[in-house]
Amino acid sequence: MADKLDVLLYGLGAIGSFYAFILHRTNRVRLTVVARSNYTAVKENGILLKSANHGDHHFHPDRVIHSPSELTHPPSYIICTNKAIDTANIIHSLAPAINQNTTIVIIQNGVGNEDPFRAAYPTSTIISCVTWVGASQPTPGVTIHTTSEETELGLYPNPTNSPSTESTRLTTFTSLLAQGQTPYTIHEDIQPTRWGKVIWNCAWNTLTTLTGQDTQAFLQSSEDAIPLTRRLMGEVLGVARASGVSLPDGLIDTQIARIQGLGAVRTSMQVDRENGRAMEIEVIVGTVVRKAREVGVETPVLDTLYVLLRAVDGGRKKGEEEGKI
Repeated sequence: MADKLDVLLYGLGAIGSFYAFILHRTNRVRLTVVARSNYTAVKENGILLKSANHGDHHFHPDRVIHSPSELTHPPSYIICTNKAIDTANIIHSLAPAINQNTTIVIIQNGVGNEDPFRAAYPTSTIISCVTWVGASQPTPGVTIHTTSEETELGLYPNPTNSPSTESTRLTTFTSLLAQGQTPYTIHEDIQPTRWGKVIWNCAWNTLTTLTGQDTQAFLQSSEDAIPLTRRLMGEVLGVARASGVSLPDGLIDTQIARIQGLGAVRTSMQVDRENGRAMEIEVIVGTVVRKAREVGVETPVLDTLYVLLRAVDGGRKKGEEEGKI
């Protein structure tokens, strides 16, 4: 159909598969997905989403490809749901899919994600998203979605585009979320929300990954677990505020209460370590550590965890190299 929007979704893990489902069910999108390890499964069998909120759905994207270079023309929207690892190479690989009319939607963990996209594609509209979707992909092409479901988003303002153009592109994208029946919240300034999420990730992703415990097991492991977590979250909160980001005083209490209400959570970084995959250390932890040094904030707990996580990741890389010999 001529009135359909061409959308490219890059990164077909659990989160990417969830948003592929939301976009597919709008009937307004011609959806192309870039898949890697699950390419064959999705190409042959489609995607099965088993959702606590939406029920079970089996669907096929309009097209499944290995690389953006297979596209014949740039889409209206590129949605990046890939893990924020090897960002420079990924951004370069997206070049065949981007022109001045392409809107880039970033649905990733971390802070500072928008900057390399803006540097590479200065005329593009960028929509920055924080997702609170709980999902896992136990086997290729099969995604399990929990009840956790919220998308917070806003523009990463581009002064080279007119405000009306930027606003229209944001409104069009949120209309797809609405028709796909997933909740969302628009923020005038998305950066406080991004920093709020990175406080969450700096705590739970690091602690579960290094201890091998789920969130509840860690918090109940000793009388020192919650105070340590509070110190860690307080350090990240201090970096955010020193960087000019306004965050509420009760945020740490809110986040701890929220995680306690979610049950035994195993984080994406923890699962990546267990499966010998690269972890999002830099975009979640490293960026905050470097920002802390820039603004003069001491982060002893976060610094320690950053060193330990890099040691773990270094062991993984060494194992990969030895396996090649």
